[in-house]
Amino acid sequence: MMKKIILFFLIAIPSILFSQNECKVTYISNEGFLIELDGKRVLIDALFDKIDGNWCDSPSDSTIELMKKSEHPFDNIDIVAITHKHRDHFNESIVVSHLLTNPKGVVICPKQVDEILSKNSNYEKFSDRIISLTPQMYCDTNIVVSTISVRILRLEHSHYMEEDSISGSKVNRHRNIENLGYLITINGITIFHCGDTNPLNEKEYSTFSLNNEEIDIAFLERLFFSVGETGTKIINSHIKPENIIVMHINPSNKSLFANHFKQEKNIKIFKNKMESIIIKIDD
Repeated sequence: MMKKIILFFLIAIPSILFSQNECKVTYISNEGFLIELDGKRVLIDALFDKIDGNWCDSPSDSTIELMKKSEHPFDNIDIVAITHKHRDHFNESIVVSHLLTNPKGVVICPKQVDEILSKNSNYEKFSDRIISLTPQMYCDTNIVVSTISVRILRLEHSHYMEEDSISGSKVNRHRNIENLGYLITINGITIFHCGDTNPLNEKEYSTFSLNNEEIDIAFLERLFFSVGETGTKIINSHIKPENIIVMHINPSNKSLFANHFKQEKNIKIFKNKMESIIIKIDD
């Protein structure tokens, strides 16, 4: 029997009151989230700086200070997962400050991110807490951090085609970006975050067989819903999540997405930064 999931808004309930089948999700910005489950706390793509322009959400100055100082709600973080090096997912200075003030935190990231961190003058102070992995395309690896199971998937970054100034031909600007997806399991509850995945790469998702993972919560790129039948086919056939949180939405399009999915109880659109929900998962 499939698991039933109920969404309701969190007003002010201490984390200690959460039962093991209740997951608190806080939207930071863009693809950044704080996940709290069974006493474990995971940040994904949350530690980045303000972005010029209005093409994506970015954290406020006050939120950035809390990140740097590892103050609530960014205290006692077990894992900081970073999908790739782009500035709307990762900022070196903020990550370093967070690690220096959160001695328990472990970073999981692609090698391209570690290369940037390694140039920081404080790197030796936290280098033993960096897990840097970039599997080959169509490959993955499994690790365990603080009793949290993490399956790390190499996922192709979505394409951004632009004209080559010399040849005049179209080239993919993101062809060399190392993008990771994370399948995180805490006490039997499984969460998937795809980073800036290519929603048209069905071969990739077919290879990883995520449909067998019984994913409770999937954080999915908005492009899955913008590319037509292929994107929705990948979701329905190869991911099969019980609950979906749509991310990487242009702020001006949030109302459009919210209205489109307003009848879908298992699809959530966050409208406000630092908004939290509790997802209750019943066996």
